[in-house]
Amino acid sequence: MKRSILFGKCFVAMLFATLILQMGCKKELGYYNSTPVVNTTGFNTYEYLKSKPGIYDSLLLAVDKLGIKATLTDSNVTLFAPANASFQIAIKNLNDIRKTAGQGPVYLTQIAAGDKNVIGSAIIKAKAKRDSAHLDTLVSRYIIRKQYVANDFAIGDGQMVYSVRGGYPMHAQRIFSDAEGFQSGGSEVIEYANTKRSLFVAKWSKTTTSSVNIKTKNGIVHLLKGDHVFGFDEFVSRLTLVPAPPNQINLKTDSLYVTWPAGFPYTDGQVSAGEVFKKLFDNSVLTKFICNTNISGYPIRYPTFYYIPRPAKIINCYTMTTANDSKGYRERDPRAWRMEATLDPNPSPSSVWTQVDVRQDQDWTTNYQTKIFDFANTTAYTGYRLIFLYMGTGSTPQALFQISEWTMNYRQQ
Repeated sequence: MKRSILFGKCFVAMLFATLILQMGCKKELGYYNSTPVVNTTGFNTYEYLKSKPGIYDSLLLAVDKLGIKATLTDSNVTLFAPANASFQIAIKNLNDIRKTAGQGPVYLTQIAAGDKNVIGSAIIKAKAKRDSAHLDTLVSRYIIRKQYVANDFAIGDGQMVYSVRGGYPMHAQRIFSDAEGFQSGGSEVIEYANTKRSLFVAKWSKTTTSSVNIKTKNGIVHLLKGDHVFGFDEFVSRLTLVPAPPNQINLKTDSLYVTWPAGFPYTDGQVSAGEVFKKLFDNSVLTKFICNTNISGYPIRYPTFYYIPRPAKIINCYTMTTANDSKGYRERDPRAWRMEATLDPNPSPSSVWTQVDVRQDQDWTTNYQTKIFDFANTTAYTGYRLIFLYMGTGSTPQALFQISEWTMNYRQQ
């Protein structure tokens, strides 16, 4: 009898130990994420921001001043909401730069107001108007078309999304935060990125959310972390940029063409029929001019751009802009050139040309980079030409030359 009881106790103990062992060795199932959506009980997106006083006042100020309220009230949108701290960091960075230049501080209220109530010259008013337009552009990049919850960005490497104004490409991807010492072991967050229209992910500027999936009557709201700098890395550069003066090229009256040295067997469009000389004047950095410079059996030869204004014009400034893949193919960018001008009534390659500007060792660092080149000139020439002398960094021979935009300008003295 005692032996039977003892056996029964041992059996129960062994069974209990086996169950514990099975539970402890149960295979991990990985993440289980139902992507819960927090309902805001009848608020539209604008009203949701208003319901958080002291947190989104800066965003609301910009939205009200720039006329975006209707978009957040009745449009089908997703908002990645930057908090007050994001704007404060951006404004501080801007004013630090202004201080080093001996300029006084500016504040979000002034920037959003544009040229309204601005007292000063036409140049000052134009600058205020541009700054407001830049703010509008940057705010719009946080508001994207359609409604997306975090789970919508869980497939593959996330997906491209597009701003409500201008359809600017942003990118969103669901990731997991770190928690309790486990990498990616925490809650789901969204990595939100400004793509800068680049295929190279390393060039993107990114931030992450602190909270996701807040449902409103007309959209979804994801809250960005407080350390995010509003505008990503463009706010200060945009508001401190000195733009080029007015472009003097008139496509209706002026003559523009490209040539190559005599005997070089290349004509415009041979590399790509859609990437020809006229693309330099379509006001889009997304298109470009590309040509061959290194053909077997011939020395390297570069193109010459001609601009024949009608009537003659004073030009004392010009710009060039790099193309879509300049970051990856820096050897295609112009390195050295000279600008020449003529007074010949009928300018041609055989006219007498005078050098008015020369540049060497120009370094381009990214896609769509615009550089402004000023030079001294008070003469209304009948023709100008840009002769390219060298390209790239010299490290790797390249067969292709490219830029996306070219302007000829006049800066009032």
